[in-house]
Amino acid sequence: MSVTPKKLVTPAQLTNAAAIYYTVPANTKTRITKLTFTNNDASAHTVTVYLVPSAGTAGVTNILTKAAPIAAGAVYEAFEAEGHVITAGDTLQALADAGAFVTVQCSGIEVV
Repeated sequence: MSVTPKKLVTPAQLTNAAAIYYTVPANTKTRITKLTFTNNDASAHTVTVYLVPSAGTAGVTNILTKAAPIAAGAVYEAFEAEGHVITAGDTLQALADAGAFVTVQCSGIEVV
């Protein structure tokens, strides 16, 4: 068994539609240790996060955070994601209320 701490999501700008930012590799389990969103705009925005099972789609049955507010220039730490374990093929998906203003970053541990 191999345990590897790593950056799961390289900093990326959220879009205004649910998009995949991380997919658990085959034969792997991943534990999320840190998930943050930074609002780079002068206006407030919201972020929604999904932990989607393999072959599933983002929706109300797998929503983790719904429309969490982020003030202008602020950071939102998604503590509710920390400690969640997702398995092979599962995805971390997110969206913002407007595209190209909120940056996502995520770290975790992959166990193979």
